[in-house]
Amino acid sequence: MFLRKSWLLASLWVLTTAFSFAQDASLEGTIVVVNKLGDDVTFVDIQSRSIIKNLPTGKGPHELAMSKNGKWAVSTDYVGGNSLTVFDVENAKVSRTISLKDYPRPHGILFFNDQAHVAVSSEGSDTAVVVNIHTGDIVNAIDTAQKGSHMVAVPEASDVIYTTNMQNDTVSVLDVATARRIKNIPMPTTPEAVTVSQDGKELWVGSNKNGLVTLFETESFSQVKQWSGYTFPYRILLTPNQKYAVVPDYRQDTLDIFDVKRRAKIKRVQFETGTGPKGVIFHPNNTTLFLSLYSQDKILAIDIPSGKTLFELPAGDGPDGIGFSPFVHK
Repeated sequence: MFLRKSWLLASLWVLTTAFSFAQDASLEGTIVVVNKLGDDVTFVDIQSRSIIKNLPTGKGPHELAMSKNGKWAVSTDYVGGNSLTVFDVENAKVSRTISLKDYPRPHGILFFNDQAHVAVSSEGSDTAVVVNIHTGDIVNAIDTAQKGSHMVAVPEASDVIYTTNMQNDTVSVLDVATARRIKNIPMPTTPEAVTVSQDGKELWVGSNKNGLVTLFETESFSQVKQWSGYTFPYRILLTPNQKYAVVPDYRQDTLDIFDVKRRAKIKRVQFETGTGPKGVIFHPNNTTLFLSLYSQDKILAIDIPSGKTLFELPAGDGPDGIGFSPFVHK
């Protein structure tokens, strides 16, 4: 009986391990990651786990947005660049640089659902800017009337933009159609990380000074739930199917995984001291997270929800904002 049980357990382990390796091997595509200290982005082939090439950005890049079809990536050139760098991902080349000299210190960035326009927060002008990445035209600049407008969140409908305003401890709600501010919502101190559900009904905000992650419903912006125990909840991201949420804590070197429906934290992954987890993006399979490690110049592929590290990818100097594209470069 003991031998039979041992054989069954061993067989189960082999099957599970084989499935895991097969799943790893089936992952294809390209990761594009911003290197804050290198003033460039790195294109990484997922299957070969090797660098394809590095391409220059403007000075001081921080964040990166990827179009849904994976054809276009855009970096915000935050520290001195005052620009956007647009990348043709399919052909792995720089397409254009868009000057934001009138809207300096561009930081947070996301695509609208038309995949031609992006929402960009400008800390230097206290605005959220709507930009056409193909023409370089600045369509609108919406005033937040707040200081430190740092990150943006946009629902699938692309009808509003949310900005976290770190110096005023608020989130701005901005109407895209009218290019007007709807309201500013008080937040726990130093809000930075932000994401909104695809249906626009729930807003997640990370507050650095208070060490909090707070979930709000967006009809009245009342608090649904709050989690404490953070030191720098750097980013928040939901899986494409909206089943899980992840929060990397840059100072604690942790990654928290949440079950969205249950409103429950289900896993904390503890990395070694000095790892510096930062940028997050999901593979379309909903189960693989790519996490940039700023202090180790690499990227981890992590299984969700188990938190298991599947493999590592190389990056450049100080990786942060990150995107996934299905295009494969050989």
